[in-house]
Amino acid sequence: MDVVPRLLEGLVFAIVLAYLLIVVNFQSWLDPFIIITALPAALAGIVVFLFLTGTTLSVPALMGAIMSIGVATANSILLVSFARERLGEHGDATTAPVEAASPASAPC
Repeated sequence: MDVVPRLLEGLVFAIVLAYLLIVVNFQSWLDPFIIITALPAALAGIVVFLFLTGTTLSVPALMGAIMSIGVATANSILLVSFARERLGEHGDATTAPVEAASPASAPC
C-alpha cells in the first residue's frame, strides 16, 4: 500500500478541517479565507526547498510539510486577530494590517 497518496489526502482533509474550525472560532467566512490564503505560499516554499536540497517527496517530507502548514496557519491566525484588534481601536483599514504585522506586536 502506497503511503504518499494517503498523506496527501490527510493534508487536504487537515486544510478543510482547519478552515471549518477557524470559521467557528472567528464566526466569519471571510477571516478564515484570508488565513487559508497563506497556505499556497507555504506550499510553494516547501516545494522550493525540497527542490533546492534535492530531497524527494517522501513520508518524512510530507510530515514536515503538514507541520509547516500548521505553523503558517497559526501565524496567519495571529496576524488576522491583531489586525482585527487594531481595526477596532483605530477604525483605519489601511494602518491596521501594517501595525499588526510590525515586529513590536509580535508575541514574546
